[in-house]
Amino acid sequence: MNQPFRDPMIPAGEKAAYRASLGADENYDVVVSVELEGDTRYRQLIEARLGELELVVEQAFARKNGMVLAESYRAESRHDGELVTREEAYFRDTKHLQFGGAVKSFPADVTPLLGASIALRGLDFSRGARRQVNLWLAFSVFWQVDLKVERRERVRLPIGSMEAWRVRARPSFAQINGLLDRVIGGLLPPFTLHFDVEPPHRLLRFTFPTGPFPWDPRGLIELTAAE
Repeated sequence: MNQPFRDPMIPAGEKAAYRASLGADENYDVVVSVELEGDTRYRQLIEARLGELELVVEQAFARKNGMVLAESYRAESRHDGELVTREEAYFRDTKHLQFGGAVKSFPADVTPLLGASIALRGLDFSRGARRQVNLWLAFSVFWQVDLKVERRERVRLPIGSMEAWRVRARPSFAQINGLLDRVIGGLLPPFTLHFDVEPPHRLLRFTFPTGPFPWDPRGLIELTAAE
């Protein structure tokens, strides 16, 4: 069943800086801020600078009955001041063309990839806890992802050592074929997230493959400052 995410109770004005390395020698700067609209909505702003490339993402999550639901996503990238891409999506009270040709609503647990830094803070952080979420990728395309809270451990970050919950994520192919899911699951490099053990469980680190092959370099995003 597609359940919404638990509200992590993020305080107004939360701000964090991250350093991102995408398999290259160069590091990129990312700033993430969260504002509240009363008790009804989170608004998140992500600003990243990748050399001459600038990326700005605005996302909104509705808050209702102790849960959060992805509402909207808007992203724009510019290179040397010139517009490169612009995309937006609206997830609530809408219907879209999906795989199989059906026009349906997005599931309640859908979240944009970058919105996971809010949505997944509402996981059940206990050893061995599992759940599935639907990760929105583009247009009407979303894909099921399996999550498992593996263990509590200490991680080293640029701002010091912190206690974190380690969460393993992997795309699921069980909806297509169980055997395919097991085969691909054994081949895909892991996606690993670390969340602060203390509420509201801020994202501390995210490591991920930059390509589908074991020899592709790992990407790394880690917290460098927090307010």
